[in-house]
Amino acid sequence: MAILKMTKILASIKDEYEAEIISKFDFDIIDVKNVNDGALGYVGDSSLKKITKIFSGRTLSVTAGNDSSPLTKEQLRRVELLEHLGIEYIKIGIFNSNLLQQHSIFLKSIKNFSIKTVGVIFADLINNDLELENILKLNYDGLMIDTVSKNHQSTLDILSGDTLKFFVESCKKSGKFCGISGSITPTKFEDALSLQPDFIGLRGALCSNSKREDIDSMICQDILKNFKLINQRIYQEVV
Repeated sequence: MAILKMTKILASIKDEYEAEIISKFDFDIIDVKNVNDGALGYVGDSSLKKITKIFSGRTLSVTAGNDSSPLTKEQLRRVELLEHLGIEYIKIGIFNSNLLQQHSIFLKSIKNFSIKTVGVIFADLINNDLELENILKLNYDGLMIDTVSKNHQSTLDILSGDTLKFFVESCKKSGKFCGISGSITPTKFEDALSLQPDFIGLRGALCSNSKREDIDSMICQDILKNFKLINQRIYQEVV
């Protein structure tokens, strides 16, 4: 019987300034991304190296870029750099379901790396359940659902509760960890945590304005408190 664990919280940051803010809080996973470059923009080598020094000993994930194919030379170079820096997770976008074979080739090519791979599925790009089922067959260490469009439409509004439950349960049955993100606001915490994913990712909810531009310290404090209270209650109800 699987041991139930409490859902972790992931915070996405864009630069060293935000890294200094977030470093003062106990977010479980720190996600580094260029928020001004699409869904999974790469922050750049120089900035990434500075951020890793700020978070020495903390769990980091890094978005690898917005390439449709994971087999580009630049994508593979970034994997090697992240491996060298000791980053725990790399997030690879699954933007095109017609290129799933390329993802399989990519995963085989880095099978000897220690970095954990996270395939990112986009709620607003999924056309049908069969497409999701095929993606779930990929040998990523973990999968997460996000949104390509950052127009404040939540993953929880785009996909049905049944589809999200299927996603979480399928990941756990196959030994993958799973996450849910995409405009998860405090009003969505209850629904998101009830699905019992391994982690929930936040960006916009941590910012001081609706454009997801700047993380706010006071908001982070309130978000963490609220998240932990709901998380603890749901965990106790389940166990």
